[in-house]
Amino acid sequence: MRASPYLLVLFGLVFTACPPKKIPGTDIDDNDDTKAILAVIRKYRAAVEARNPDALHMLCDPSFTDDGGSALPDDDLDYDTLKTTLQRRLQHVTDVKLEVTVRRIEFDTDDKYARVTYSYQVSFKMPGYSSRTQSENDIKQMMLKRVADSEWKITSGI
Repeated sequence: MRASPYLLVLFGLVFTACPPKKIPGTDIDDNDDTKAILAVIRKYRAAVEARNPDALHMLCDPSFTDDGGSALPDDDLDYDTLKTTLQRRLQHVTDVKLEVTVRRIEFDTDDKYARVTYSYQVSFKMPGYSSRTQSENDIKQMMLKRVADSEWKITSGI
């Protein structure tokens, strides 16, 4: 029995028209790079909640720089000062809870860099400032750099 050429074309169209598989609950493509990037985001969240500047530093690339969202140099960070600056800042907060929702992951044309757009909600206490829980939420972007086949490091946006 021979297959009809129309049947073969139909099968070809069905298999080539399938959209890429998505990570459940998101519009993010399910592939090795997006999974690796989401793993970095999970480690970032855990390190913030643990108030662990060493773990945060290990997630960053030596090219890391961040202007803290302002034009003032007072809140700027770079790789060399990141650990000590975070250690100083994190010692003033307790009970940190961070929720991160990745909205989009975009890659450059060479797939060497990725821009992660995410929303976050963080709550924390600052005992030296107030007994009340503080909270903040916003949408931010984090830049990551591919440093190995499936390894990504943060270059800005923490």
